[in-house]
Amino acid sequence: MMLRQLTVLGLALLSFTSVAQTETPLAFLQRVKKQTLAYTDQKLSFTSVLNAPGRNGQRVERKTSGEVWVVGESAKLVLQGQTFFFKSGLVTTVSPEDEEIIVRKLDGDAQQYTPSVLLSQYEKSSSFAWAGTKTINGRSIKYVSMVPKNDPDVAKVTLGIDAKTLKLYSYAEEGKNGTTSTITLLAYETNQGLKAKDVEFVRSNYPATYEYIAPKTK
Repeated sequence: MMLRQLTVLGLALLSFTSVAQTETPLAFLQRVKKQTLAYTDQKLSFTSVLNAPGRNGQRVERKTSGEVWVVGESAKLVLQGQTFFFKSGLVTTVSPEDEEIIVRKLDGDAQQYTPSVLLSQYEKSSSFAWAGTKTINGRSIKYVSMVPKNDPDVAKVTLGIDAKTLKLYSYAEEGKNGTTSTITLLAYETNQGLKAKDVEFVRSNYPATYEYIAPKTK
């Protein structure tokens, strides 16, 4: 029985290696995105590190952490003490420190932390290349680098993908001004039974004293 299991495992590994060697970086990313879009819900925690040029040749680093819940096309992001709710082209920002709630049209700034948005970066790229593989905490992470076309700000984007689960692990963006931004997923759970109400903004959940600012409807 053990010999048979080892034989099956060996054949499976050989098959995987063959596919991995012939698959293009773009085809690999397309597989990953297809799987990501198929999830009914996603829950993840992450760190975001911004490294930028400072004075006298020094560099300045800023690190933050947050959490994201995604159900369908709606999402909730908790970052730097604020909570963002995304739905139907609008983002509702709740800021306890400022005691205010602001509703505005979605411009994409805060939603960049969702896996599907990060993976969509390849759609705006013109060249792709394998960027190596690393073993991190027992996981094999495969990297793909991309050079965006006609982007005045971004020089290169590198995505880290778990080779076994095909889940996004990291996103690194190198700016033409010398700034680098890296998002690393610390935990990534999918299909956990989250409901739409878990990521929806409900006004009554927050103090009535919070100022509410929303676009005027025609």
